[in-house]
Amino acid sequence: MGLYIKRAFILVILLQIGLQTRADFYYFLHHKEKTAYRINSITWNLEKLQRVGNWVVLNRIKLDSATRTSLPVNVEINQIPSEDANQVYFSVNCTNQFYRLDLKSMIFNRMDKTFYRGDNCHAYHFFRKGVLHSAGGYGFWRTNNHIIYFDEKSKEWEAYSSTGTPPQGIYGGFVAYLPEKDELISFMNYSHDVNLNNGAFFRDKAIYTYSFKSNKWSQKASVYSKFFLELFDKTNLDPHNGNYFTGKYFIMPAIPFSGFQEYYAINARTLEMFNFKDNSNRLTKFSIYPHENNVNEVLRSKELVLNIRPNQSEKVVYVDSQLENIDALFLNSKSVGFINEEIWYQSEMFKWYLCLVLISLIVWWILKKGKSLFFKRFKYANESKFSGSLVNETTIVLLKRLVETYATGGIDVDETNSILGLTTLAHDAQRYKRSAIIKEANVKLALLTNCHDTIQRQDSDLDRRQKRYMINSLAINAVKDFLKP
Repeated sequence: MGLYIKRAFILVILLQIGLQTRADFYYFLHHKEKTAYRINSITWNLEKLQRVGNWVVLNRIKLDSATRTSLPVNVEINQIPSEDANQVYFSVNCTNQFYRLDLKSMIFNRMDKTFYRGDNCHAYHFFRKGVLHSAGGYGFWRTNNHIIYFDEKSKEWEAYSSTGTPPQGIYGGFVAYLPEKDELISFMNYSHDVNLNNGAFFRDKAIYTYSFKSNKWSQKASVYSKFFLELFDKTNLDPHNGNYFTGKYFIMPAIPFSGFQEYYAINARTLEMFNFKDNSNRLTKFSIYPHENNVNEVLRSKELVLNIRPNQSEKVVYVDSQLENIDALFLNSKSVGFINEEIWYQSEMFKWYLCLVLISLIVWWILKKGKSLFFKRFKYANESKFSGSLVNETTIVLLKRLVETYATGGIDVDETNSILGLTTLAHDAQRYKRSAIIKEANVKLALLTNCHDTIQRQDSDLDRRQKRYMINSLAINAVKDFLKP
C-alpha cells in the first residue's frame, strides 16, 4: 500500500513540474478595444490590463482535458489577427496546431486534429474569406513554398495545387495577403536545403505573386534598390526572423543611432519605401519586434503594436504599457524610392531605347552610304526631276537610232561606233571608249527610265558572235516620250 502512495505522490509532483514548465501566459491584443489580455495557463483565468498597470481577472476559461494536454511545452504561441472581434486565434510555432478562444462563451479549444509535423516554423498565417491559411515556413532542415488552408470539415490542413513560377522557399523575407486582389505577394525570401550547396541559405531577390483565382504563381519583377538591399543585409542577419506586416506596410527596423529609433516601411501594394525617424524620442523604450527587447512583452494585431514593460515604484510593482498605430507613423514620412527600381542601364526601357538608336543609325547609314539599286531607283523615281541637258547630243542621236531599230533588233557595233564618232580609233580603244560612253549614258538615263541598263548590249540573233545594241523593253516607252519634240 505504501508503494502505491509513493508512486502517486511522485506522479503528482511530475504533473506539477510539467504545468510549471508550460508558458504561464498567452497574451493577445484586442484590436477593437485596443487593450491587452492574457490567459493564465495555470489558473486558466482571462485577465485584462488596466490603465493603472494592473492585471484584473475577468472570467474563468473553459477547456476540456484534450485541449489542455495538447498544448506543447516551451513552444512559441502567437496570436493570429481575425476579423471577428469575439474570436481570438493562436498558432503554435513549428506545428500546424491552432486554438481559438471564444470571448462570449469563454471556451478555449483546439481547432485542428493535425499530427505534429514541424515543417512550418515561422510560417505566415492569415485569414482569407474566413478560412485560416498558412504560407511557407521552415523545418526538417529545409524551407518550403506550400500554401495550405484549414478544412473545417475534416479538421485537417489541405494544400493548394498551383502552376507558374513559385519561389523556392517562403521564409525569412516578406509575404502578405492582399484581400482586394485576392493574391499573395512575396519577395526577398530565403530558401535552404541541407542537401544543396552545402546547406547554405540562398536569398531570392525576385518578386512573386500568387493568384487564388487562377492558382498560379507569377514572377513580376526583382528587387534592385541598392539602398534597400544594404539595409536588408544589416537588419536581417538572422534568416529565422520574419518581417511584420501591418496590413499595409512591411516594417523594418534600422540600426539605432543618435539615441532615437528609426524604422522603414514598404507599401506592399506599390513597393514604395518610407523612412520614419523618432526625433521626439517617443519610441526610445518601444519595440516592434519581440526579439528587439527581452524585457518588453510585444503584442501585435494588424497595425497596432502594444508594449508591456515592467515598472516599479517605491511600494508596488506594476506594468507600464505603450500602444502605437504603426501605420500612422508613416503618414507624413519621407519616401526613399521604390525597392523594384532598376539600375538605369539594366532596365528594359534602356535596352529598348538602345535598340532603337542602333536601328536608326543603321537605316541612316544605308540611306546615306548604301549602294543598293533599290534605294537609288526609289530616289530617282520619286525625288529627282530629269532634265534633257543631262544627255549630250550624241547620246540623243544614238537613242533615236535605237528606237527606230527597236523592232528589228537594234544596231550592230560598227554603226554604234559611227554614231559615237569612234571609227578612227583602234579596235581596243573603240571597245573601251564605247563601253564607257554607254555606261555613263545608262547612269543618266536611269533618272528618266527607272532602269539601270536602258541601252543593252546583247548577242545577235543571226550570229551569236556578233554584238548588237538596243533599247531595254522596260525603258522603251520612257525613251520614246523623252524623244518626242
